[in-house]
Amino acid sequence: MKTTLKFTLMSLMVLGTLVANANELAVEISTSKNEKSLIFDLGQVSNQTSIKFLDSELNIIYSSDVLQHKSLRKKFDLSKLQMGNYTLNVEDNIKIITYVIEIDESKIAVLTKKEVIKPAFRVKDNIVYINLMNINKEKVTIMVFDEENRLLHTDKIANKLIVEKAINFKKAFKGEYSIVVKNTNGNYQKNITI
Repeated sequence: MKTTLKFTLMSLMVLGTLVANANELAVEISTSKNEKSLIFDLGQVSNQTSIKFLDSELNIIYSSDVLQHKSLRKKFDLSKLQMGNYTLNVEDNIKIITYVIEIDESKIAVLTKKEVIKPAFRVKDNIVYINLMNINKEKVTIMVFDEENRLLHTDKIANKLIVEKAINFKKAFKGEYSIVVKNTNGNYQKNITI
């Protein structure tokens, strides 16, 4: 009972940190009415952040890593790009924000914005703690692989708002392990050495 209470309290603390940090990735996108340009404004962040601007064939047009405690304001001149849809991805340790941007003959428009909260991994004393805010209560699969890519363990969790799992490696053989969390938004991996 004490172990369950302790794990629940620790999960709530990690989740509270996750939700607090999720608000820190402040991104603003605006378009210029007079010219074909996109203004990207990234406020101060606490985690390393990467930015990628991709064409419809997923070729990288622009890529940058913003280090901790820095902000970025960038103006993209899109006048020389072909008409079509482009993707702007902004990712840090907490979440991924994806914008779909349309360029046509006369204007630039932001069609969609999608935010995905990534799972939080924490390792302490050879135990990996996983927390994921599962807003849509979708199916989540947690898999453990060894260094030879053999599947050692699988958990399938559905209809839970908060997915939390502790994986104990205290009695595991020495080596490399990968924990993969899979949901409809993608696969997220944490590698550990025992």
